[in-house]
Amino acid sequence: MKRISYYLLISALFSLTFAQAPTGSKSLLNTQTARTFEPGRFEVRTDMNFFTKLAEFVGNQTLKPANFRAANYWLVNSALALTYGVVDHFDITVVPGIYQDTHTPNEYNLPDDIRVFAKVGSFDFANRSMYAGFTVGTRFPLGEDHNYPFTYYASGAVEYGVSGILSYYADPYLPDRSMNAHLTLGWWNYNEAGSEVYKDKFATVNSNALNYAVGFVYPTDLFDFQLEVFGLTYLTQPDEFVYAREDWTYVTPSIKYKPFSWFNFNLGVDIRVSADVDESVGINNYENVGLPNYTAWKAHLGFELTLLPLTDAVGNSPAAVQQKQFNKRVEFFQEIIEEREKSENIKEELDKLQDEREAAEQELEELKQILEEEGGDY
Repeated sequence: MKRISYYLLISALFSLTFAQAPTGSKSLLNTQTARTFEPGRFEVRTDMNFFTKLAEFVGNQTLKPANFRAANYWLVNSALALTYGVVDHFDITVVPGIYQDTHTPNEYNLPDDIRVFAKVGSFDFANRSMYAGFTVGTRFPLGEDHNYPFTYYASGAVEYGVSGILSYYADPYLPDRSMNAHLTLGWWNYNEAGSEVYKDKFATVNSNALNYAVGFVYPTDLFDFQLEVFGLTYLTQPDEFVYAREDWTYVTPSIKYKPFSWFNFNLGVDIRVSADVDESVGINNYENVGLPNYTAWKAHLGFELTLLPLTDAVGNSPAAVQQKQFNKRVEFFQEIIEEREKSENIKEELDKLQDEREAAEQELEELKQILEEEGGDY
């Protein structure tokens, strides 16, 4: 327990970028957006990803092993995502893994694998309400161990894949301040045929999968409220001695706190909504304590830090000043529009009162005429 506490602390300081989902510029926790970084912009994204559970409270088994003892099982990942805007419509993200641990005694990756994503995007259409893009990515196996329990499949081979992305923004002029939605659909090849995947067991197939993610963002001045659904469906399933050979789906509610233009803080949780099934054969798959192949939940903590251009980080560059001025002008015109709408509403109310007054005067006039005809005195 001391070791897990220590590494949770280390992860909180150095953190991880999203264990398996697409990563890169302007992304949510697990969903890519179709927009890319401006040339020269450099950003660091981090995220601590962890799960823990007492084994004695997991599963419905009544018969336990003779030497069974209650224990905390855990999953901890830690890495960084470094994204740089190269030219217009193109940026690169490098994801060096720092730490990977899934409870196995004396077996953990320090460092873990490294992933690289090239993204082409920010192609707008439909009056700038829609954006399109795509990514090409690969994973290099630098870690010592792969085919981990409790988490997504890592084959230990050089993996690769592509993804297409669509984004929608309700306000084409201020996209980051409007309701927006994103769709990512990709293909990933684990490329493991002939590789040792589990204790002298060699893969017989190159498994590959369809991955998908849908994300929604409701922004405010200080917070972004986000909701995502993401998952994976195998087109070619891995061998039976792979832990994570089942399809999976998670829902992720999250919140982003934006105290500064150059610093954001993320907090979220992945909640598994797919079935808890186990199709693995011939491996120690923790069935004696009822632990699933995929965790029921995973917590995320992380931040986003803009490092370049330096003037952008402190908000003093010409582009930053121009953006602030533009935002102020937009806010000013929005206030004018709101005041005009209020005035129009007031005018409508006054018109209604005027109509009611005229109707009342008409009724009084008719009543006066009736009284006069009857010889009454008004």
